[in-house]
Amino acid sequence: MRTAITILCFLVGHSLAGQQISRISTLWSDSFVEWEIFAFTQDSTAIEDALAYEEPIPEERIGELKLRWLNVRDDFSEWDYEFSGQRGTIKMKWKDDPSLWELRDFDGTIITMKASWPNDPTEWRVTDNSNTLNWKSKWKNQLNEWLVEDRRHGNYYVYALNEFDPRDWAVDDELNEEISAPMRMAMVFLTVYHSTPKQ
Repeated sequence: MRTAITILCFLVGHSLAGQQISRISTLWSDSFVEWEIFAFTQDSTAIEDALAYEEPIPEERIGELKLRWLNVRDDFSEWDYEFSGQRGTIKMKWKDDPSLWELRDFDGTIITMKASWPNDPTEWRVTDNSNTLNWKSKWKNQLNEWLVEDRRHGNYYVYALNEFDPRDWAVDDELNEEISAPMRMAMVFLTVYHSTPKQ
């Protein structure tokens, strides 16, 4: 019972600060250019019912991530996103440099994503110029799990719901409030972009 109350308090506390991403999944089973973004429901009755019956907390669709030029399938350098009332773009800073990306939201926030090492897409420095996180794949030879473990800001973990199936990703968010929603979105983007086929 104590665990159920703790989970309920955690979810309600986080919902007051805005909905956090709980999952991202492809819109279509055979394409990786359009994604749906989900968050745990803020409906306290649905949460209580799920906890009472030991079922997963229900989720609701809160946004999307999609390729900017859907009809130009070979250009994966520009993306648009929207979730929980926030909108923005993610694109390579320069078209010929896949090691440097920028996320810009419509409120003026800029997040820079730079590969930590040349020709290595498994580790990234993600910064808003106030906070910096080291986002990396847990393994170099498979990209099913990505994480940040930071003493100051907490942990963030994105993993494939089904091993070796890159269509559905869960998000375990234990970061503190100093890390903005755009920074979280940047890490989710890096995961799905580098872990999925370009089709």
